[in-house]
Amino acid sequence: MRAWRWPFLIVVLLALIGAGVGLGLSWPSRRVAAPTRLPGVVEVQEVRLGSKIGGRVESIDALEGEMLSPGQPVLRFAAPEMEAKRDQAQAKLAAAEAAALKARNGPRVQEKAAARAAVAAAKARWEKLQAGPRPQEIAKARHDLDTALADEELARADIERWRKLVSATAASRAEFDAAHAALDRSRGRVSSARDYLELLLAGTRQEEKDEAAAEVARLEANLSLLEEGTRTEEIAAAEADAAHARAELGEIEANLLETVVKAPSRALLEVLGVRVGDLVAPGTPVVRVLRAEDLWVRVYVPETELGKVHVGQKAIVTIDTFPNRTFDGVVIQINTISEFTPRNVQSLEGRRSQVFGVKVRVDDPQGAFKSGMAAQVTLAAETQP
Repeated sequence: MRAWRWPFLIVVLLALIGAGVGLGLSWPSRRVAAPTRLPGVVEVQEVRLGSKIGGRVESIDALEGEMLSPGQPVLRFAAPEMEAKRDQAQAKLAAAEAAALKARNGPRVQEKAAARAAVAAAKARWEKLQAGPRPQEIAKARHDLDTALADEELARADIERWRKLVSATAASRAEFDAAHAALDRSRGRVSSARDYLELLLAGTRQEEKDEAAAEVARLEANLSLLEEGTRTEEIAAAEADAAHARAELGEIEANLLETVVKAPSRALLEVLGVRVGDLVAPGTPVVRVLRAEDLWVRVYVPETELGKVHVGQKAIVTIDTFPNRTFDGVVIQINTISEFTPRNVQSLEGRRSQVFGVKVRVDDPQGAFKSGMAAQVTLAAETQP
């Protein structure tokens, strides 16, 4: 019974397949879209170079048509005034930094030692004034007064003798006058000795004591300031002055960098619009370069074909100059606004004339591409369901 079933099932299966073919049915399959070929034009990023400060052209370091390396100088401006300002700013910064360092370090050890010595000397003087004259000084003053009194008595006795001798004509009037002068001198020494003794007995004047005490207080306050060091506000002010001087120097150095016009990247020097000696205003473009590594091919894709293009899509680029060479490219931009068409298109034919600009970046390490060249872009075919 089972042996006849297999041939029967095979016949039925073949019949169903034939029926499907007759009805126009087919198995699901994937098809490969044809590559898209588009004409385009090579474009290179143009950069206009100049200086923010300008000045007189001192030297030219490159020639038109030369391929520049990144950072290569193209021309230089003379700036003697700015160089002088830089030197002044450097000196000002050095002084400000020294002042800030001094403020952070505070007073030196020698300054504190000198202040302590001054306080000690002032205290010693104040204590001396408080104690008054020593007993030995008073005793000596008494002795000097006694000696002066004794000399006065002797001089008085001498004058009496000379008076008698003059009366008896045994001595001259001149001798009597000399004895009288000696008596006057003795009286003066007695008066001086007595005044000095009274001064010692009275002691130091209160004004002198107060003055000495005030001097001690002043010197102690100065010592306290030195021992506490520089105030935080003074340190902050000194550091702020140093920062200000540093910023001024940085501004001048930044302007000095503007005295040299350099290539921003690998680029072709297209136009050099000045010569040595020319005076250029600040911000005036004087050099035009084409960035060698920033080039692309601009193509236009009809609206009906736009669905086949997307950013990041690979492409093959060829140019007439090297027909047997191909260059790798990639789609980097698709314009969002159409071109070369009325604003509102309804017909299918009109939509075909509506195009969108597309930029295809090209790697060109050999420098084969030039701005304005005609190019052919072949967008890579992609598998579609």
